[in-house]
Amino acid sequence: MLDVRAIDLSYGASLCLRGVSLGVEAGRVTCVLGRNGVGKSSLLRAVMGLERIGAGSIMWEGRDISRLGPAERARAGIGYVPQGREIFPFLTVQENLETALAAAPRGSSVDQEVFDLFPVLRDFLRRRGGDLSGGQQQQLAIARALCARPRLLILDEPTEGIQPNVIKDIGRVIAHLAKDRGMGVLLVEQYYEFARGLADHIAIMVRGEVALAGAPGTLDEEAVRRLLTV
Repeated sequence: MLDVRAIDLSYGASLCLRGVSLGVEAGRVTCVLGRNGVGKSSLLRAVMGLERIGAGSIMWEGRDISRLGPAERARAGIGYVPQGREIFPFLTVQENLETALAAAPRGSSVDQEVFDLFPVLRDFLRRRGGDLSGGQQQQLAIARALCARPRLLILDEPTEGIQPNVIKDIGRVIAHLAKDRGMGVLLVEQYYEFARGLADHIAIMVRGEVALAGAPGTLDEEAVRRLLTV
C-alpha cells in the first residue's frame, strides 16, 4: 500500500530525515514513536507531500508519488490529520466536514458514518469549530479527513492534549477503520502504551533515523523505553 524507501529530508543545511524506510499495509496500523524533534512529524509531512524529499522514494499502491503535491495525494486516497488539528475555527462543524469533499469523488456528500464514529459531531453540526473542546476538535479533524474517502489515514499525535475518555474513543475508531474497513493507518504517537495496544507495526525514530522497528510483541521493552526516555 504505502512504501517509504530510504528517504532523506533537509531543512536548509540541516538533514532531518536520513534513509528512513517504512511501510503501511491495508487493514493494519503502523505507529511511529520517538522523542520530540527526531523527525516524526517531518516524516508524515513528507508522505503527504508537504515537504519535498531529497532522496529515496514514496510509493503509493505501486506508484511513485514522490513528486506529487498534497492535493494530488489527497485525491489519490491519502488522508491527513496534522498535529494541532488545523480545523477552521470560524466555520461550523458541517462546513468543516464539507471542506474535505474537494478531495472526494465527484458528487460525494458528507459520509454519514462519521456521525456513527463520532456521535457528538451530529449534535454540534451548527456550532463553530473554534467553540468545540480540544477532544471534540480532534474528532472533527479525523472525521473531516474521513469525508474524503481515504484508503490511508495519516494521524499526527491524535492523543495530544486530549482527555482520557476521548483517547479511548479515538483508539476504538482507529482500530475499527483498520480491522473492519481495511484502511491503512500511519500514526505518530507519544504514548507507547497507546501505540502498543493499537499498532501492528512500530517504528522508533532517533535523530532522523529508524532505530528500532517490529511488531509490538517482538520488540525489546527495555530498549524501547530507553529510546523513548528523555
